[in-house]
Amino acid sequence: MICNESDGKDKASLKYEKIIDGMKNHTVEEITASLKKAGFSEIKADHHKSKPWITVVARK
Repeated sequence: MICNESDGKDKASLKYEKIIDGMKNHTVEEITASLKKAGFSEIKADHHKSKPWITVVARK
């Protein structure tokens, strides 16, 4: 399970990528693609209705 307060697209979190060296916020699409590449087949992503919070649950 991956849980994050940033969906990789929100302005508040993206500003920290410029401030913190090496920090990267990932989108649900990027996370899903990486999980598929790692062999996970059952992947379910949820996005909070009004906030940029995401949860991705995967199973091999």
